[in-house]
Amino acid sequence: MLSAEQVFEGYAFAVEQTKWVDHLGQEFERDVVRHNGAVAIVPITEDLEHVYLVRQFRPTIGDWLLEIPAGLRDIAGENEIDTARRELMEEVGYSAKTMDYLMTLRTAVGFSDEQISIFLALGLEAGSREADGIEEESMTVECVRLSDIPMMIETKQLVDAKTIAGLSVALHRLNA
Repeated sequence: MLSAEQVFEGYAFAVEQTKWVDHLGQEFERDVVRHNGAVAIVPITEDLEHVYLVRQFRPTIGDWLLEIPAGLRDIAGENEIDTARRELMEEVGYSAKTMDYLMTLRTAVGFSDEQISIFLALGLEAGSREADGIEEESMTVECVRLSDIPMMIETKQLVDAKTIAGLSVALHRLNA
């Protein structure tokens, strides 16, 4: 990288205009989104046959999506597992006896450095939802059969990348 100039800073990300030199010595420019990172959780019921998903409105596409619970790493010093535990309670109203790392997903490497760490939550214990903000207050929680997940992906009922990746890896792990 030759240079980087921050041109925007928001709550969850910043935008930099960057200049680079490729392997042939040619200079080029790219706008890059610098993201704080996020976590996502695949919360599986005790019978290992269902998963809790959240339906929430996504202004970026103007539609409601069914997704695994997720949230920003927006508290300084909070580690990923604690962020995942907090988001699980805020969005779904459960705590988990175990929170196992599944994968890290780079969401849009063509323009962003965002990465989402995805965890498998087992041994769920009911608490009370602690919605944080209007987006979480308006979301609903749905309990979905794991056996329905492949059909829901094929029929575009599930289209979110982190959700498809997280559920696919979780299903593989549970069936291994």
